[in-house]
Amino acid sequence: MKHLILVSIILTMIGGRLIAQETPLNNLFKGFSQPFSHQETIVPFGLEVSFHKTSHLLFKSPIRYVDLGSNNLIAGKAKQAENVLRVKASKAYFDAETSLTVICADGSFYAFNVKYADEPEKLNIDMNEVVLKDAQVQPNKQTVFFEELGNESPRWVDLVMQTIYKNNDTHIRHIGAKKARIQFHLKGLYVEKGLFYFHTELKNRSKTPFEIDFITFKIIDKKLLKKTAIQELPISPVRVFHSVTKVDRKSKERTIFCLGKITLPNDKLLEVSVFEKNGGRHQTFLLESKDWEQAQTIEKLQVRWE
Repeated sequence: MKHLILVSIILTMIGGRLIAQETPLNNLFKGFSQPFSHQETIVPFGLEVSFHKTSHLLFKSPIRYVDLGSNNLIAGKAKQAENVLRVKASKAYFDAETSLTVICADGSFYAFNVKYADEPEKLNIDMNEVVLKDAQVQPNKQTVFFEELGNESPRWVDLVMQTIYKNNDTHIRHIGAKKARIQFHLKGLYVEKGLFYFHTELKNRSKTPFEIDFITFKIIDKKLLKKTAIQELPISPVRVFHSVTKVDRKSKERTIFCLGKITLPNDKLLEVSVFEKNGGRHQTFLLESKDWEQAQTIEKLQVRWE
């Protein structure tokens, strides 16, 4: 069977006459190439921007990457709002249409075709509502993967953490710390594809709020535990679900931390600490290599795609 090749008709002057010739469309590329199908492309949204007004795009999760098609645009994340992008024209009345690309922490990819409008019809747009409203529009494909998550989909990691939080199961009862009527303990440990999920709970039985300054994870040498603080390897969570800054008096809060690949030899410990802001009621618990046996697999959670 002969291959079907897309062609264009070019009128060529030969001997004083116009002759129609068929030319493959892929002659614009070096070597043979084929077009993408409609299903393989992400259709951009149309966005209008102005020099006199600022447009705001609200996304479902924090923004990780922004690319501007030309210097006719300026953009930046809103202060203290990781999921809001400010966009406007850098000069008035630019003619050429340009592009804008945004990638969010949940792995979603958004594309925009941008043109100038002195008075944009829409200034503030909730992209999550746009996707939910029109089932035919799918800019939010989960095709972006981040290095810190390995081969795992960011959306899947988020669903796992949400499921752990919703189930609120307790299968670990011996790992924790308690003093000054504050208790910090590990409720559950889960593992999948090299990612570890820590389900922690912070209880405040005192009469004053516990304000969280920061929480640390680090691998320490078991032999040097009582002698010095050297030989420490800090570990930063790659994802956090239900992060809290304060636990009110007579209350409790839970948080899910996702950590990347961790190896814990017999001579090492994993130290997890929470520090009180402007206070001294810090809490620390330790995990040994044998505690890794307490980790449950994700299959038992029965996580389902939304």
